[in-house]
Amino acid sequence: MNHHIRRVPVVIFASCLHKSVKSVKSAPSEDEIILGQGTPLMVVTAQEITSKQAKPNDPVNFTVNEDVIVNGQVIVRKGTAAVGSVVTAQKGGYMGNSGKLAIAVESTTTIDGQPLKLRAAKGLEGNDKTTSVAFASFISPLFLFKRGGDAKITTGMPITVYIAEEKRFRLEGSTLVAVAPETPPVVSNEDAVVYIYRPKSWIGRGLEPSVFIDATELARMDNGRYFALRMKPGKHIVHMTDEKKGYAIDMGPGQTYFFRIGLEAGTWKGQGKILLDEPERGIKEVKKIKFIGKDKIKAPTVVIDIPLK
Repeated sequence: MNHHIRRVPVVIFASCLHKSVKSVKSAPSEDEIILGQGTPLMVVTAQEITSKQAKPNDPVNFTVNEDVIVNGQVIVRKGTAAVGSVVTAQKGGYMGNSGKLAIAVESTTTIDGQPLKLRAAKGLEGNDKTTSVAFASFISPLFLFKRGGDAKITTGMPITVYIAEEKRFRLEGSTLVAVAPETPPVVSNEDAVVYIYRPKSWIGRGLEPSVFIDATELARMDNGRYFALRMKPGKHIVHMTDEKKGYAIDMGPGQTYFFRIGLEAGTWKGQGKILLDEPERGIKEVKKIKFIGKDKIKAPTVVIDIPLK
């Protein structure tokens, strides 16, 4: 039997750093070896992942595929394990929809055993406070599968990621030794801001799907309403009643995220669907609608109103 084949993106993106770090860089001594931010690193997937089986925050394993060498010294060894997680997974097949799958590559270790944070885009410097940071880091390889089928990442798929933090070393004989920065980094714990909104629509206007974060029910999402919340930096799972319908996001300090709520085609059970939205679209849509009614709020100590200017 012949099947219609189409290319569908599988998104791979970096986790945001748990903490925003600012430091005054000291001049390196002549014998220091510096692994700089933005240094490329090649990893390959160490397992197969499908949108049918995966769910947000499932662990994903990778292997470093090439030595990272600075000044003739190996800093990260080929074959070293790297870790990540599933960001979102939506199985295909229903109403002809194709599956969607996004994973994050998060960290590996240096040759001396230090944890090393990774990200998918080379340049994420600056003071960007929105999800444009995350969207700018997308890498979208294309895969072939049946129309209406599940997205799949195969074992051994190569991915180029980038070092997300500077590391310094010196040689003591033949041993590589980490060098602590002279000026300790200043760590920001500024809250992340999350907007969750549902555009006004006549379709399914009487349905009110529930929205959760980290298993806490936030609100029954009324038609044409929004709400906001502040979250401590780190990984949080924003999801619907079905925990597979959601996103596991490593939220950065001071960053703003927009999640759009809708209803799936052919669904009249009020379960809804969720999408991590572009900040430009999210800002415009939230400005058009009102704050959610108090009678719909399930977590009054968490749900707040932060009007957009």
